Amino acid sequence: MTSQLAAHADGDLALLHERVARARRSIVAIRAGALVTTGWVALGNGVVVTSRRGLGYPTEVALTLEDGRSMAGRAIAADVGRDVALVAPSEPPGVAALAVRAPVEPRLGERVAVLSCLPGQSLRLAVARVCHVARKVDGQLPAFELDVAAPLGAPVLDPEGRVLGLVAAPSGAAGELPGHSVVLPAGSFQPLLASADRPLVDLRERAPVYRCPACEEPFDIESDRCLGCGRLLPHAFAPSPARAGAERMIRQGLSALGIVANRARIGPRTWRITQRPFPAAETATQVDVEIDEAGRLLTLRAPVVGLPAANHEPFYRFLLTMNDQTTGELRVSIAGDEVSISCVASLEGSSDHDAALLIDGLVQMADEYRRTLAETFEAPPRFESAPR
Repeated sequence: MTSQLAAHADGDLALLHERVARARRSIVAIRAGALVTTGWVALGNGVVVTSRRGLGYPTEVALTLEDGRSMAGRAIAADVGRDVALVAPSEPPGVAALAVRAPVEPRLGERVAVLSCLPGQSLRLAVARVCHVARKVDGQLPAFELDVAAPLGAPVLDPEGRVLGLVAAPSGAAGELPGHSVVLPAGSFQPLLASADRPLVDLRERAPVYRCPACEEPFDIESDRCLGCGRLLPHAFAPSPARAGAERMIRQGLSALGIVANRARIGPRTWRITQRPFPAAETATQVDVEIDEAGRLLTLRAPVVGLPAANHEPFYRFLLTMNDQTTGELRVSIAGDEVSISCVASLEGSSDHDAALLIDGLVQMADEYRRTLAETFEAPPRFESAPR
């Protein structure tokens, strides 16, 4: 009996790999400002499904298909409570939509595949098993859990290559165990998807309406609490009295740079933005903005270049010289294969204007160092942190 089960499992795995080879063309890497996530083509018109939390709250995004083609996209719909977002590409991507399995509850132990792709990375496949299925609520298919950690927005496929669901962080779902992932069943977002099943030209002016998961009241991304029920919104973090002044300064400083702080916030004390060294620049530099637990120190960090293929010793000496000649708090450092520029500044006595100037100064210095190191040592330019 054991050998029969093993043979059946091996057969399922072989079928799974065969189906994955076909499905990979429909996987999409998505960049939304400084955020990156995974999605997949879910409709014949090219509309992409992804995680709202992984996407953030953008209007315009950049899409990269598995074959390397890139195109612009636009967020057109979202369900904040279920953690789903839809993105319409600027043109038909020319790949088939992934088929969705009929709304059948996943089985404990069922073998599945998770496909993901982030900008700058190749496709990743994780083979997993369904390890927990919650009870049905009001007849709805429950969220289920996988025994692997998977990136938000990734599709989960059954052995036939059909989508079972979306790796997501729906409101009210029990927190998964370390190394596990929560999956939202595909049937949960079919009505939202059906609303976008029309020609792309009809979707170009659409924009998501974000609603409070608790009371369904629409909210503005700049708000931390729902105006209807007063609850903390999913994108917000519990306020800290010790950091209130520092957080307000960062919000106002980012606003002066034309950035909505809540769109860029990625943690209780961290924001990730992309900023150009001058208005006409073609590329923007990623900057991580962080305040300490007490709200007294501001740390900024921006990637500059990767390590060159040769001439490492003179390259390191040059970096030391750059640090010796740098004035103020700016410093060059190396972590792994990435050179970055950073600074730590006291927030005591500072203003939002000072914070904005410091960010602008760091971006301009990163641009200058990037060009110098690329020209002198052929170090590959980095505009965002290298994928890990």
